[in-house]
Amino acid sequence: MLIDVSNSFTKIAIARNGVIGRVKKVPTGDLAASKLPKGNVQLAIISSVVPKASVILAESLTCPHLWVDHRVPGGVPVSYPKPASIGADRLANAVAAASIRKLPAIVIDFGTAVTFDIIDAKGCYLGGIIAPGLPTAASALHERTALLPLTRVRKIHSIVGKSTREAIQIGLLLGAVGLAREVVNRITKETFKGKKPYVIATGGDSDLVARLATQEGGAKIIDRVDPLLTLRGLLVIAEKNT
Repeated sequence: MLIDVSNSFTKIAIARNGVIGRVKKVPTGDLAASKLPKGNVQLAIISSVVPKASVILAESLTCPHLWVDHRVPGGVPVSYPKPASIGADRLANAVAAASIRKLPAIVIDFGTAVTFDIIDAKGCYLGGIIAPGLPTAASALHERTALLPLTRVRKIHSIVGKSTREAIQIGLLLGAVGLAREVVNRITKETFKGKKPYVIATGGDSDLVARLATQEGGAKIIDRVDPLLTLRGLLVIAEKNT
């Protein structure tokens, strides 16, 4: 059983013979024992960044289970001053990226936060960057202003907003594209000495950002979009620990 607990949603799937089955997506606030698959499970691999959800899972899981952290063998050495502080999801993403064998690599996770995780040409995790995610930024605009509405991120059809909601949607998505381009360009230049990394995007808003980045033209930012990247990393870890 693969369990990826993020701040907004939890993804749960059963993997058999190296293949990930149907993914169940549950709001993390609604996570309970009843949401877990029934049946014989050999091992549960858990990536969690939500302590309350971790407690619920610890009390609910009856099968052997393994919590992902920097100490769990996953095939990715970590070059980081305080490895215990790295989020389990970021470690799983790095493992998945390294398993693709297109290195160096950058993983961009467009979720509640936008995280960038950097893996060098030898498959070593170097660290990363954290910025507010699109839904977090949208919520902050609504909460910190008197008149701006809470706005969901959607595909945009124009570069000039004809309503307040459109203006916010455009600002959020273009900001994400600009952030991704700037970070990738700087890491390419300063960390990888000009060698273009393989860039993988994941997370709830990854497809929207990748599409807009492609339409924008110029140098390609994102090489691959994989909504299941974290689960794939958990599967690699599971295979190395069974």
